[in-house]
Amino acid sequence: MKDILLDADGDIRLTEEGDILLVTSPVQEVLIKLRWYFAEWVFDPDKGIPWFESVLVKNPDVEGIKKRLIREILDVDDVLEVTGMDISVNTESRNACVIFQFRTDKETYDEEVILHG
Repeated sequence: MKDILLDADGDIRLTEEGDILLVTSPVQEVLIKLRWYFAEWVFDPDKGIPWFESVLVKNPDVEGIKKRLIREILDVDDVLEVTGMDISVNTESRNACVIFQFRTDKETYDEEVILHG
């Protein structure tokens, strides 16, 4: 799927002339899905990850979270396999770090998502 190219901070990346760039990127699509908070999008409040409801809580079910995130990653068209995932949750600061690897037919990617509660 074509999408507007984002930079590492999730902002729209512009050319020097101020134009947007379009890209087909499984990495960007996965990162958008994992950074999408549950009920954040007004047009479909059922979409998103329930970070506040099930991850950034006192006693998170890390294995259940891992299964949910793997399903979300595998839902991206070009992703063939999630080859690894490590989730670290700091319940006091309500932060989570997800380090994961996935494979497409062209490449294997190592990525990280950090969320702040």
